[in-house]
Amino acid sequence: MNKLNINNIFVSVFGIGYIPFASGTFGSIAGVILGYLIYLINYNLFYLLIPLLLLLGMLSSQIYQNKTGEQDSKVIVIDEVVGQLIAMMTVMDDLLLIFFSFIIFRIFDIFKPWPASYFDQKMKNGKGVMLDDVVAGIYTLITISLIDRIF
Repeated sequence: MNKLNINNIFVSVFGIGYIPFASGTFGSIAGVILGYLIYLINYNLFYLLIPLLLLLGMLSSQIYQNKTGEQDSKVIVIDEVVGQLIAMMTVMDDLLLIFFSFIIFRIFDIFKPWPASYFDQKMKNGKGVMLDDVVAGIYTLITISLIDRIF
């Protein structure tokens, strides 16, 4: 399969998904970098970018799966980017909390507490690819917001 097409570039976040190990972790790092750049430019872009990347991620992940026959391929890391953006959106002014959001998001993404596990196991399409990471991002957002308020 030709790796140099716009869909593969998008789902792999400029090739990050082709890193042979820990591609999801590198996808989350890309999310942290993108999120911080958005914060520096204009925080309100989060409200536009997250839904846009989510919808495009669902569509492009489905296209990738249809072309390759692979379900929830490790190449697809746009889901980690979206989940990480959600995870850190309320703590952008605190680099330590951004770091903690990264760690907590990776834990939720790996262990997939319900309903993330439902989307991961039952929805074998572009929506399922994206939604398990959205749930992990929301769980992280709640957790990191509580940590921010308590400490």
